[in-house]
Amino acid sequence: MGDELEQLRERNAELERELAESTAALAAVQREFDHFANSVSHDLRAPLRHIAAFAGMLERIGLGTREESERSAVQAIKEAADRMNQLIDDLLRLSRAGRAELHRAPVPLQDVVRQAQNDLAPEALGRKINWRIHPLPIVQADPPLLRQVFAALLSNAIKFTRPRNPAEVEIGAREERGRWVIYVRDNGAGFDQKFVGRLFGIFQRLHSEREFEGTGSGLAVVRKIIARHGGETWAEGCLNEGATFYFSLPKD
Repeated sequence: MGDELEQLRERNAELERELAESTAALAAVQREFDHFANSVSHDLRAPLRHIAAFAGMLERIGLGTREESERSAVQAIKEAADRMNQLIDDLLRLSRAGRAELHRAPVPLQDVVRQAQNDLAPEALGRKINWRIHPLPIVQADPPLLRQVFAALLSNAIKFTRPRNPAEVEIGAREERGRWVIYVRDNGAGFDQKFVGRLFGIFQRLHSEREFEGTGSGLAVVRKIIARHGGETWAEGCLNEGATFYFSLPKD
């Protein structure tokens, strides 16, 4: 019995060392990512400003007499610069989500969803969207970060149901093994389930930009925020038949 107890202690100490090493490695990766994100922002902003400024100058100088192909080329330069700026902003947003200090407080999800709906009202303007919002719990979380989660998920639901009339968006929650599982379901474009592993990657897209705008960073931010709360993220979908996005939060 004594030998077994000693082996158990040794194994426990070994696991603690492995956990400490893994935590330190993750912290180092986060620091490297933050440094990379800040470097990219600093090094790319200046040339992008020059590109946008010169494109604007070309647009102002004799644009009315230019050929259609020249006008299209100038517009393409401006749009590409704007897109690169958005990519940089999203990269920094992901970095901040990973390092911002958590301030947990009781958060009524019903209020968070209502606020997200109000904030996204311009995106839904002129659309017929049937919202089904089931009773939602009060959770312990960082309020601003959780608002980012719902803003991203509801914005996606509004965007990817654009071809539907009416669009259907359902939000609900259930208790499961000591945690809350919250979901956002829609009847939009959906996705092929075999590509689900790409959904939460940074700048990953399963639809072309011509179909649906965006940089593909929103779900990566969602995963980062939920992971920092000790939860998980996953999704289910079927191409052209809608999608459901889930995230979990510990009850305690």
